[in-house]
Amino acid sequence: MQAVLTEIVQLLTAGISGIASGIGSGLQALVTNIFLDTTQSGTTLSTFGGVIVIFGAVALAIGLSRFIVNWLTSWGN
Repeated sequence: MQAVLTEIVQLLTAGISGIASGIGSGLQALVTNIFLDTTQSGTTLSTFGGVIVIFGAVALAIGLSRFIVNWLTSWGN
């Protein structure tokens, strides 16, 4: 009975890890295709990837600026 339960558990865990590996490799391929341009000379950031990086940098700058302004204005309270 123990051997049967052991086999069932191994089958279930192997199936779960196989599904997770498949999902992970699929997401990696999707992100690579969207954000990177691969040519013979090398791999560079795609136009879409560059736009995302720029928007992220602007959002980070705005957030940090607001944090600093709020911190400086709190000195008077």
